[in-house]
Amino acid sequence: MISVIQHIVTVIWMQIAEVTAPSLTGRAGGESVLLAFLLLAFTSCDRYDIELYTDGSAEVEINYDWMSRYGEMPEGMTLMLAHDDDLISYYDVTHNVGASKIRLKGGEYKLTVMNKTFGEYSTMTFGSRNSHDGIYAVSKTYYVTSEQIWDNGRVYLEEPEKIGVATDTFYVNSAIDSLVFFDYRDNVMAENIHLVRHDTILPMTTTLYVLVKVRGISYMRSMEGYITGMANGFNLNTQWRRKEVGTLKLDRWERDLTRAADDDETNVGWMRCSVETFGLPHGRELLKQRVPESNYIMLHFTLLDGRTKDFAYMVGKNIRYIGDDGSVEAFYQTDVALELNLVIDAPFYQNDEVPLMPYAQPEGSGQFDAQVADWGDDVDVDIPM
Repeated sequence: MISVIQHIVTVIWMQIAEVTAPSLTGRAGGESVLLAFLLLAFTSCDRYDIELYTDGSAEVEINYDWMSRYGEMPEGMTLMLAHDDDLISYYDVTHNVGASKIRLKGGEYKLTVMNKTFGEYSTMTFGSRNSHDGIYAVSKTYYVTSEQIWDNGRVYLEEPEKIGVATDTFYVNSAIDSLVFFDYRDNVMAENIHLVRHDTILPMTTTLYVLVKVRGISYMRSMEGYITGMANGFNLNTQWRRKEVGTLKLDRWERDLTRAADDDETNVGWMRCSVETFGLPHGRELLKQRVPESNYIMLHFTLLDGRTKDFAYMVGKNIRYIGDDGSVEAFYQTDVALELNLVIDAPFYQNDEVPLMPYAQPEGSGQFDAQVADWGDDVDVDIPM
């Protein structure tokens, strides 16, 4: 490198000498100019460590796990971020559901992710959309207005569509707006510039299974029902169910042929129904937190001849999440998606307490029960031949 500099300096000196010779007094003037350029050339050869810089932002990579808990990959999702307070100021609706990469300034970020967009849900609405802590989902309702229907005037919750949510809080450490220089070997600074988060999407709905023992089951044509005391929504941030409750219609009944008979009584069977729900309201998840009146079920049967018969039960102490035998002491956020079961049968009810259908036959069928009186004393009867 020195030889190259000497060559450059020699060329420069010759050019300067030609230009400045008339104005310089002798050789000393040219040597002074040469020394000045040599000093500049050699001092410019000092070596410095390579530096990188950041503008105070970090590249945040967020990876989403949809499969382990939610169970399916959605077609699209909504990403929401609140920066340094509760106000959601960043929305991203995207079909890239596997991961997101965002450049963010320094500070605290609160993240909420859900499948689909607000407007794509037909069975629920969303409140407090601009608040990370306050945003919630609530079921829409519908009214029964036909006077000819047994439950005329009742208000029902819509069965919620499947929805999954993930929440997270993270920090971007560099909060400086101007350029920040750092040594290329500074791994800590490099990590602060590129953050990686892994978030698991949790399901927010579950299924309630209702099983009813029916005596005289061959005399029934159909059945409907409803159950009260079910949560009408959930809070996206905490993922807890709302404390407000509503009523769910039970109208998809089918015969359960897998239930083994536990007695010798004939004409007995079991009817099963399932309904999608947000679950039980927050504070009533555990069996020990409820009283019988917390939930009420009405069962409406239509007999073969068109008559109807109703049965009602207080089931707040019978409905339960899977695994709760009454001794469970704690209920966790991740438990809200556990299935619920309700059984109208022993050991919760005696045999004479379960629904009993009276005898019935289809109208106009011509069928009847023949009753034959006991024979009296023996009497000889002549039969003409």
